[in-house]
Amino acid sequence: MQPVTPGTSDARRTISIASVALAAILVGAGLLLRWLTHHNQVPLFHSEHALLRAGVGAAFGAVLASINAQLVGRLGVFSRVRRLAHHAVEGIEPRWHTMLVVALAAAFGEEIFFRGALDPVAGRWLTAVAFVAVHGALRIRDRNSLMFAVFLYAASIGLSALNAWRGLECAIAAHGAYDLAMLQWLARGANTTRFRSH
Repeated sequence: MQPVTPGTSDARRTISIASVALAAILVGAGLLLRWLTHHNQVPLFHSEHALLRAGVGAAFGAVLASINAQLVGRLGVFSRVRRLAHHAVEGIEPRWHTMLVVALAAAFGEEIFFRGALDPVAGRWLTAVAFVAVHGALRIRDRNSLMFAVFLYAASIGLSALNAWRGLECAIAAHGAYDLAMLQWLARGANTTRFRSH
């Protein structure tokens, strides 16, 4: 059993509630946008081979997360990213259920809004700009923030491509698997000297 620092359970609860609330807002905004643009006549989800398509997406997300974790964990150019990641989780001591809630909330909320609602209206290139903006990465201050913005833009384009190829289930699963794997990596890495160093 993991030791508990006072206040961390409240922090985890707050993060979980905020994640679900933001996801609900994004889903609501996405459904409203679909209704206003008359895209609501096209179903968001398709039952045919849904589990297979979700599995393909989850595999994509997990593989990308593994590659990304190796790059960020080992390359010196990402030292500032490692420090920021450590500080982001050190006061929370995230548990598996918190990480699962955060990952699934982000996956469903963001993919329903961006891929299911905005993409058909604005196209994948402008949708990617909005995706970067929602993640607070439009303000470029240095090389690290530029790399993060470029990564988010590319990730959004990739998720739009998965959505076009195998449907929204695939994009949601890829997003959720990626976020969950990266959160687990952050939680483990925050307790290691190698992760915090340099």
